[in-house]
Amino acid sequence: MSETTDVKTVSDQGSGNIVFQNVSKTFRTPQKDVEALKDVDLTIESGDIFGIIGFSGAGKSTLLRMINALEKPSQGKVLVDGEDINALSAAALRKKRKNIGMIFQQFQLLESKTVYANVALPLKLNRVPEEQIRRRVEEVLEFVELTDKKNDYPSKLSGGQKQRVGIARALVSNPSILLSDESTSALDPKTTNAILQLLKRVNRELHITIVLITHEMHVIQSICNRVAVMEDGRIVEQGSALDVFSAPVQQITKNFVRTVINDSVPGLLVEGIRRETRNYRILRLKFLDTETTESVLAAVNKKFDVETNILFANISEIQEKILGIIIIQIIGSDEEIRKGLAYFEASRVGWQEIDLEDNVQKKEVIA
Repeated sequence: MSETTDVKTVSDQGSGNIVFQNVSKTFRTPQKDVEALKDVDLTIESGDIFGIIGFSGAGKSTLLRMINALEKPSQGKVLVDGEDINALSAAALRKKRKNIGMIFQQFQLLESKTVYANVALPLKLNRVPEEQIRRRVEEVLEFVELTDKKNDYPSKLSGGQKQRVGIARALVSNPSILLSDESTSALDPKTTNAILQLLKRVNRELHITIVLITHEMHVIQSICNRVAVMEDGRIVEQGSALDVFSAPVQQITKNFVRTVINDSVPGLLVEGIRRETRNYRILRLKFLDTETTESVLAAVNKKFDVETNILFANISEIQEKILGIIIIQIIGSDEEIRKGLAYFEASRVGWQEIDLEDNVQKKEVIA
């Protein structure tokens, strides 16, 4: 009996939960063994848009390919909806893979086939009846706004349109998980934003878990609700996107965050600050309610014998919340500055003291 796919508009094949348990991967070559992953523990909840970021060679792609068992761990388990994907029979693995869509950096379209035929291909391979294929392909092409391109060939499409075809093809089998392998890296900034907004809509309206790997922090900023940072095969930091952007811990994470929120103090300002003869400290403030920013700073100046100077300010939208990062110089006696810091804490304003010489964190209180 041939396997068929029940074609519906909204994914209903699984919950989209993914768990890595103590996963390591070693590639063995004649020259040397390469440890691509080292003791990875990670949980991706159903409904997440989960970003995995790292430089080339960090292990991102290897980690992603384990979700659909294109790579197998040397150690540990990968659970997809509670099942160890590497313990499944061949037939069960084929069925599980239908529930996991994938989009690629280079689109991977068949140039000899029309847009319609490219999108229909997974259903044809699964021997879905032609009328069901037609209905489903038309549904997903409408969803990605390419109905008018269904008879065109890939050579006539722009990069953004090609990626929309790739997304439609990944959605046609009603997956509950969508894997995105650097899917915007080949696109210009405007097209990238449009594709990211489409992926956000896929997550919101179709309730599909999205796992997205990238080396670009603005991609994480745009749509991810959670993020893991990889370096040398390990996850060195993870958490909500808001927490990671507002208070990065590891140096690699700070470097990534600074590509979109460059909170370093300009050199000319540093020279002026060094000439200050009064007692001062440099603080990095975190506001999650920008409407209170000016009032809190004004209140500190009014309530205590201190003076504050804003050296840097940045406002970003992350997880549909406004994050404000402000670096200030606060001038006054140690006692008055201490009172000001206590007021920040009482007002639920996170602060970090930074050293202008090397910009390393000395002390931290995050509200």
